[in-house]
Amino acid sequence: MTSLVRRTLWVGSAAAIAALLVWAFLHGRGDIAREQAREAPVVPPTRVRAFGDQAGIVLDAATEQRMGIVTVPLAEESRAARVSLTGALVSDPNETEHLRAPVAGRLGGFEQRRWPALGDDLIGGEILGQVSDAQPFAPTRSGTVTSVGARPGEIVQAGQELLTITNFSRPLARIVWRPDAPADIPRTVRVTPIGLSGSAAPADLVGSAAQADSLTGAAVFLYRLRHAWPGARPGLPVSATFSDPRATRHGIFIPAAAAVQWSGFLWVYVQRGQGLFARLRVDTSAPVDGGWLTSVGIAPGDTVVVRGAEQLLSEEFRAGSAPAGEEPGR
Repeated sequence: MTSLVRRTLWVGSAAAIAALLVWAFLHGRGDIAREQAREAPVVPPTRVRAFGDQAGIVLDAATEQRMGIVTVPLAEESRAARVSLTGALVSDPNETEHLRAPVAGRLGGFEQRRWPALGDDLIGGEILGQVSDAQPFAPTRSGTVTSVGARPGEIVQAGQELLTITNFSRPLARIVWRPDAPADIPRTVRVTPIGLSGSAAPADLVGSAAQADSLTGAAVFLYRLRHAWPGARPGLPVSATFSDPRATRHGIFIPAAAAVQWSGFLWVYVQRGQGLFARLRVDTSAPVDGGWLTSVGIAPGDTVVVRGAEQLLSEEFRAGSAPAGEEPGR
């Protein structure tokens, strides 16, 4: 084999090896790119949209149906104005029971039952323990343990308080009657914990309190709630609302079922087209039975969401777009 042939074969082999290396490099880069594409998170298309200076959301027909969106048109109405008064839940001696030692001696519990602790719920008639050889004792009514005065194994004196049990199922509300409130005291009001508009209960008049309000000197009336919400305890600030027979208000009625709460305000979703929903803050300065009357940022015939508004708000949060500091009606 001549030197020319050998040189030619060597150059050809080197070129083939170089081409193979280039192919392997490019193929490896392609595999890496495809692997990175497979591992990249799937980002769904955002449904959030701005309607001018209003935040909103866009849904296709299938998603709207899946969320169970229901809308109603709005209309102008005339309704009795609402009065809102403030107050607080208070302790009710009639709903509190003090279990006391019948005799002096050693307090004993029962092996089949843990001695009650603060916050435990007890059932009326359930035997809890006994002192010395006296008859076992039990609460006469169901309630929550609000004080523990002794524990099994301790020596107690006759009459010493062992447990305090309070029934919180029908709390008592103390409502301060402002001078500008109606003179005719309503038999029934609606009591709502301040800051928790989703919780409310009707309450019936018990009577006037023995003393006027220490800060304002205004009269105070007591109302018994027909049921309680979780966390209803003495000291909780509440508001009491009722219709004011002295005044009638006019405006576009916003049903309470349309409102959702976020950032300390109430909002509604107004339909702006097929699958298009804009979020507006509710003007709550004119409350009426079942909702509010307003003329800000909304017009008769506008359609609002009365079922599924919570899902729309959640979709906004999921996209991280929920704005803050919007003005009423915007």
